[in-house]
Amino acid sequence: MRNAVRTIIASLVFAAPVSSAELTASQQLPPTEILSKAAERGAQLVAALKDYSYYAELTIQTVSQSDTITGKFYRFSQVSFDRDGTRREKILENTSTLPKDVYIGTNAASNLTRVYSFIITPETLSQYELNYVGRERIDELNTFVFDVKPRIKLPDPDKSPDRYLKGRVWIDDQDLCAVKVEGRALPEQSAHQTPKFETYFQNYDEYWFPAYTSADDSIRVGRNFTRVIVNVRFTGYKKTTGR
Repeated sequence: MRNAVRTIIASLVFAAPVSSAELTASQQLPPTEILSKAAERGAQLVAALKDYSYYAELTIQTVSQSDTITGKFYRFSQVSFDRDGTRREKILENTSTLPKDVYIGTNAASNLTRVYSFIITPETLSQYELNYVGRERIDELNTFVFDVKPRIKLPDPDKSPDRYLKGRVWIDDQDLCAVKVEGRALPEQSAHQTPKFETYFQNYDEYWFPAYTSADDSIRVGRNFTRVIVNVRFTGYKKTTGR
């Protein structure tokens, strides 16, 4: 495991195919074993995360064709876990000036941030179909790349706030943890799409925690397309004492 704390920032990431020399030097695993080990590591990460508190800062902006901000949703919250592992989110600030046709509720925002911080676990493997794509180098990391889509029947988006990932995940070939995720949140309401996003993860000792999510996409809202910019920062990871 790597002990240095590293953050992969989107603007600094260099992605390239892994050379044949690097492939022979790195660990060779079949895709099923990669996913099995990644799910095991993910379960350990989720368990470890319950010993931490952290902040989630979500900003959603709508932008006009003249690059003018026409509305903004902002939510700043603290996430922690009870002794029994129940996730608690304390909303510290929540404001919105978004247009009425781009309404974002608290439950929808919570479920979006959970999709943004997608982690492979045994439960994930039962809910999603993951197909091996190949190898890719991201910055100094060699990764396994998988396409991801839900295998379960998606709920009615007008009746359920639950959202699932359709996209791609990059798994570090040493720690076997997700270090990058991109895609969209499904299901989408007929007149409301969700922007395509990218999430990068930060290494804390032996675990990779969500660090930063960004999206800049033109999406359908009603009959029109609207440019939406999303930024989420997961900060202030602090281990809880007395557990």
